[in-house]
Amino acid sequence: MKKTSLLILFAGISLSACASDPYQAIYDGIKSQNDSNKTPQERELTPTPSYDAYKKERDTKIGQ
Repeated sequence: MKKTSLLILFAGISLSACASDPYQAIYDGIKSQNDSNKTPQERELTPTPSYDAYKKERDTKIGQ
């Protein structure tokens, strides 16, 4: 399981070099890793927000 997690994290970091927003690739990699550890019912009840929603919320909190 650790190897899979490390592989997903490495893929996310590697893809960040190709993305216009490298933080989105990192966020998506971590989101995928966390979602893989949840049951389908947990994913349905508490969906992880998209990067755009996360970024908007983060920017709102920083601006306060």
